[in-house]
Amino acid sequence: MKVDVLLVHPPVNFFLKRNPIQHSSCVGYGLLHIAACLIQRGYKVAVWNLEAIRPSQYILPQSLQISLEKFDPSVIGIELNWVSFSKGAIQTAELFKKIRPDIPIILGGTHATIFSTEIVRNYHQIVDAVLRGEGEKTFIKVVENVEKDRGFHNIGGLVTFKDGYIYEVPISKSDLYMNIDDIPPYSNKIILPINLDTTRLGLGPSINTCRGPCNYNCIYCIGGQKPHFSSRESFSVHSPKWIINQINILIEEGAKEIAFQDLLFLSGKKRLIQLAKMVRNEKINEEIAGFNMTAIPGFLDGETLEELSRAGIYNIDYGTETGSNHIMRILNRPTSKKKILDSIKVTASKGIIPFTWWMIGLPKERPEDIEETLKLINKTTELGSIPRWITPLIILPSTLLFKQARKFDIKIRMKSFEDFSIYSDLGEKAISWYPETISHETEFLNQYDILRETIKLKIDVFQKRDIIIDNFIKNIDTIISYHPLLSSNILENMIKDTLGYLLKTFY
Repeated sequence: MKVDVLLVHPPVNFFLKRNPIQHSSCVGYGLLHIAACLIQRGYKVAVWNLEAIRPSQYILPQSLQISLEKFDPSVIGIELNWVSFSKGAIQTAELFKKIRPDIPIILGGTHATIFSTEIVRNYHQIVDAVLRGEGEKTFIKVVENVEKDRGFHNIGGLVTFKDGYIYEVPISKSDLYMNIDDIPPYSNKIILPINLDTTRLGLGPSINTCRGPCNYNCIYCIGGQKPHFSSRESFSVHSPKWIINQINILIEEGAKEIAFQDLLFLSGKKRLIQLAKMVRNEKINEEIAGFNMTAIPGFLDGETLEELSRAGIYNIDYGTETGSNHIMRILNRPTSKKKILDSIKVTASKGIIPFTWWMIGLPKERPEDIEETLKLINKTTELGSIPRWITPLIILPSTLLFKQARKFDIKIRMKSFEDFSIYSDLGEKAISWYPETISHETEFLNQYDILRETIKLKIDVFQKRDIIIDNFIKNIDTIISYHPLLSSNILENMIKDTLGYLLKTFY
């Protein structure tokens, strides 16, 4: 099967024999939208999901060589979206370049963007370019230039290395789809092997509903720094019609649950309600178990949550972060303890499971602030929320907190691509003790304090899991009244699994 382009979701690490501390066998929608745009232009594209193979069998270089020769692409793109895939992405590039040194290899994704210059400086013998930010039009230009036997050192959005120099060509508006509805929806059919688990509830395939920078600048988050990645100056949202089309494609391909793990909640009440009503009008909520989405507490009112729930949103991941109003202000986080409690209460009353996400190691955070976090966790679980993640803060380069670390009395421990590559080497433990992954120390907490306090919170929640489940069960009838395809048995098992896995979770 000859293809023009091969796109690859790499393994975490070719040589890791245990489950990694963080991984995903779901191909990123950024890679899939690049594929969709190439297919729209008439190119033949294949997507390899190597992480979906890794847990069950060794990825043998010999088998990859046979497959690569069979597919014989003109260009290879490798996804690097998160720290844990650092080594796997480089290993994939190294292996492919050894097999076929004539094929250009492009690395792209969030993590690749953050470390673009370092990657091309240190790995230019196996990585021909790093694609920064949104990649659809840029990748098309790469393929066109390869077809015409041209170089691509002048393509907007690429970082390359030549004759001892790094070349960075800024991405411009002409390199972006300014009307993001012009980007075609993606299909999972081109992924080999297909990995779309339709048998149990969890995070299903994700839909990219919006692009551009977040309207808020939480100092630890890359969301508000997106102009650094894509040059898209303003927040853009897909039309409800486009989103519905993408949902229908995924349902036709077998999806039973779909996630909105982006900034959809910022699109505004009017648009959210319009989308919810369109989902109901097309009876999509009767075809799948439901939807997941994310939000900041306080951004969704009762009327909006009512419409979202009736449209099939049955759980929301709330970025609660901390129980200290003082720390929230330092973080520039647009919420408060009151907003968190109010959001949890109204969300549960509308038949939606409120999951919460918490962090330790925040700037200026003292032991008494962590005690406030524990108190707020307890208060939210009394209302029926479920703590899904309790993790150390990871400070990434390009965030305001990284750039202004001294201002916040932060000592940065991890700065380089090589530093963060440690995530690729670590296997899962029963309790998530990984001091080598702590990115920083604060004025009041060293790396071991941060990890110790994180695990203490996890243990406290884990020991109270029966109480948390009992509080959750009080809301089950309400949930089922909004979501009749769910059952008490399914929901209880999902919550038990979430809480049972809490001690292992890490980032």
